[in-house]
Amino acid sequence: MLEATYYGNATFAIGSAETTVLVDPYLTENEECPWEAASVIDREAPDAIAVTHAAFDHVGDAAELARDHGLPVLTEPATAHYLRTEGVPDERLTEVVWGMEASIGDLSIRILEARHASIRTVGEDLVSGVPLSFLIRCGDDSVYHMGDTSIFRDLETYGELHAPDVVLVGVGQAFDAAAVADGPIEPTISELSTDEAVLATEWLGADRAVPMHYIDDERERFTAAMADSEANVVALDPGESLRIG
Repeated sequence: MLEATYYGNATFAIGSAETTVLVDPYLTENEECPWEAASVIDREAPDAIAVTHAAFDHVGDAAELARDHGLPVLTEPATAHYLRTEGVPDERLTEVVWGMEASIGDLSIRILEARHASIRTVGEDLVSGVPLSFLIRCGDDSVYHMGDTSIFRDLETYGELHAPDVVLVGVGQAFDAAAVADGPIEPTISELSTDEAVLATEWLGADRAVPMHYIDDERERFTAAMADSEANVVALDPGESLRIG
């Protein structure tokens, strides 16, 4: 059995009865999360952190949690480089890329592709890496954290190969990009549109879909658009959990 607890944005604690991994620990600056980072650690007692990419709303408190709580971090090379500059020692960092697999306690984590960017400014350098997604299994139960991704057809292949029970799918913007844009063109940050999120969920073939990474009414739009889908939408609020298996 697995359990996924939502903490807002794309932050989840995913674990079995024995092992818990905190994915994308964006806590302190996350207005959706009603707990301080230390309180989440007390609630979840995670064994490790897994970070999909270097964006601030995914790295979050990873450096502090690794330094102050001794938690190991699983992530891609550019994010690991950034965390080193934030004082995380090498012995707490494990670098992975697509196609690799890691074991943490009784959990297996298959590292899969995400179509996005993993970019961070380190000093005067712009460091770029490969964004990740995580298929987390315990026995026959599985949950797929899609990270930040635009739509790509291999998601259908992932469904055929891995058949996740639950998919954690981004359905909108993490924040209002237009409000902080500093260029001449007004952007939005929505890796998957509502229709694309529905199609990606259908390709993955999961029984249940948990929307994440949204603002305003984007979660409600996704839920309504999924009305005719075979997958059930489970709209978690921060602090709520879903059992898998």
